[in-house]
Amino acid sequence: MESEKNNIKKIKKTRVVGLILVFAAAVLGLLIYYLWTKGAFIPSYATWHNQEDTYAIGDETVEFSLEKKTLKILDNKTKELIYETPDEWKVSDYFYFDIDHDDENEVVMVVWKQGSFGEHKPFWHEGKDNKWTQHIFIYDWDITRDNRLKAIWMSSGLGIKASEIFTDEKDRLHLIDDKGEETVWQWISWGLTLMEVIPAE
Repeated sequence: MESEKNNIKKIKKTRVVGLILVFAAAVLGLLIYYLWTKGAFIPSYATWHNQEDTYAIGDETVEFSLEKKTLKILDNKTKELIYETPDEWKVSDYFYFDIDHDDENEVVMVVWKQGSFGEHKPFWHEGKDNKWTQHIFIYDWDITRDNRLKAIWMSSGLGIKASEIFTDEKDRLHLIDDKGEETVWQWISWGLTLMEVIPAE
């Protein structure tokens, strides 16, 4: 009789321990998922910038503010928010210059987001498309829009581990990868075209 009671106690303890382990695994899974969606697992070669700039664009004066991986555009006088990047984007840098050579500056963002292709995956891509990937998004400044930005080019995942990105006097983008190799990109007709590869020293 006593041994039977002990066996029942052991079974109950085993069940309790099992439930605790299941609960702990569920909590850990949710924590990892939460951190993943917040960009905690973006590769370490990513370089994050915080900066503020003020631009006179047409009749408007606006402030660009990049802080905590979010880009905001505000009216310089009223401080009213004009544009803010979505929560699911993590912006590492931005530029305002004439990348497409039309004599009007564009807003160029360096964005990390989940998925390389967006809503429409190409037919050759198989499996899930939820990894954090780096993108170049380019926008015209359009005064007729409430948020002022009109997308003109949204790249898929770069496929380059770009740790540093900058512009030059020819309005080209330079990407330096985590090994030091530099690629130079220029707007040709529609979209960015690779113009030069500079090997790492």
